[in-house]
Amino acid sequence: MASILCRPAWLVCEGILYAALAGCGAGIDNSGGGGHAAGCVSSALVVCTKSGQVQGATDGNFRAFRGIPYAAPPVGNLRWRPPAAHESWTGVRDAVAPGNRCPQFDTNGAAVGNEDCLTLNVYAVNPPASSKQPVIVFIHGGGNVLGSAQDLPWGATPPLAGHDVIVVTVEYRLGLLGFLVNPLLTAESAQGSSGNYGLMDLIAALQWVRDNITEFGGDPARVMIDGHSAGSSDVEYLLASPAAAGLYSAAGMESGTFPGGLIGTSIDTAYRWYADVPATMGCDTAADVLACLRAVPADTLSLSVSNHTDTGWVNIEPVVLPEDPYLKLQRLGSPVPLIVGSNSDELSFSYVFGPALDAIAYAAKIHTQFDAVVPASGDTILSLYPATDFTNPNYALESVETDLYYTRGVYNFARDVSGAGRAPVYRYLFTHRYENPAPQDTFVTNARAFHGAETYFVTGSLQSLGTSVTYSPSSAELALSEAMMGYWSRLAATGDPNGSGAPQWTPYDESSGDILQLDDTIASMPRGYRIPQMKFLSTLPIRGF
Repeated sequence: MASILCRPAWLVCEGILYAALAGCGAGIDNSGGGGHAAGCVSSALVVCTKSGQVQGATDGNFRAFRGIPYAAPPVGNLRWRPPAAHESWTGVRDAVAPGNRCPQFDTNGAAVGNEDCLTLNVYAVNPPASSKQPVIVFIHGGGNVLGSAQDLPWGATPPLAGHDVIVVTVEYRLGLLGFLVNPLLTAESAQGSSGNYGLMDLIAALQWVRDNITEFGGDPARVMIDGHSAGSSDVEYLLASPAAAGLYSAAGMESGTFPGGLIGTSIDTAYRWYADVPATMGCDTAADVLACLRAVPADTLSLSVSNHTDTGWVNIEPVVLPEDPYLKLQRLGSPVPLIVGSNSDELSFSYVFGPALDAIAYAAKIHTQFDAVVPASGDTILSLYPATDFTNPNYALESVETDLYYTRGVYNFARDVSGAGRAPVYRYLFTHRYENPAPQDTFVTNARAFHGAETYFVTGSLQSLGTSVTYSPSSAELALSEAMMGYWSRLAATGDPNGSGAPQWTPYDESSGDILQLDDTIASMPRGYRIPQMKFLSTLPIRGF
């Protein structure tokens, strides 16, 4: 049987979505810390951090602190090194405007961003709460090659911060700047490690939260890490990383899992992914290859991603990921209570809005895709996804691809990580279709539960959805968003999403297959979701997420 590794489905989908919606090291002590400059006293908008004071701004009922550095700019000789501590500053640092995007390419293929980008944003209620609040740290998606905390729905102050939690969003290194692996980098590392710099950034951000969030009104002992798409897979890596242990108490994974057995067994396996980078950058014959590479403009490295589709891949190395993260979690379970799920129409932007298919064209596409992998498997797919079961053949094809690349991964992950004696895993399926778009934004309705649709409900930022005008959510959508914010904030606070009269969310168990369906009516799906389809798709050697 042939094997297809289909990473571009993830990256392409996120690119379409964005266009449409216009000191880390071995032996880290994560036991605690805190404190700030001697004699510094925090107020509502001027807050003391360990590096100095920051001045935020009010935004309605919220306080917003943007662009706070959590590590030194990874430039010059600090490029492709673990994040270093940021220098302290005197006086009060302005924290009103967001920091830079990390270098990447935009939807037009142009380089954007700045290498001085290791900043985070803190959102909290105004006035400050009377007691310490749990924290949700959100990790943006983008295939680990693009994306930013400035992107919707996180670019604006999220109403989620009004649900008795403090919200933190993070910028982290992407692409070649965040994940390059090279024997010369390994040789210069005291731990014999290279790659995974983007994950090291996230760990440094969590350390910053541990050390500073109390001054913003947060509880460093109750920190939930939550990510979407590639950010979701980053959460998976952090759950498995010994370097991140003790920095979080709960986790959420939205529309992204990374399968086991894909990243080899040692750092040596990863060298071939990037073996041509020195030559591509004109540095292979330089007297000092690393010095040459560190002098290459960040824009050049960002644009080279198109020639290196694996530049957002993590790798096995001794510091952050000593072993395959999926296989470790499969063996041990999640170290903390976990929400994991996906949307029912993740890839609608890729397949629903293309040329209209009839049943014959749909069948031909299925046979072309699947028979080349497993002979005659196309017949089985067509029997499991008959065109007559869907609005039209385009939606049928979209359902196949969504299940192949997303739903299957969540099904397998929830099955493999949950179990008796392990931390509870709460699985969801988001099926909501947007109900009240302006006439020029009807694509939102036709896209149904698209990739990223749930993030607007988790954040409470429904009004920021529209591409042409501000979206006007229905009363049912506002209620669904309130319910989802409640589930997420309660998990952050207590490790259990249930309470406040919300429909009961039962921990996932393979024998029952219970899933919480998130829609206008929130209800349990006690027999699971497309189990025959999931079981067959899981037999195919096609990589999903």
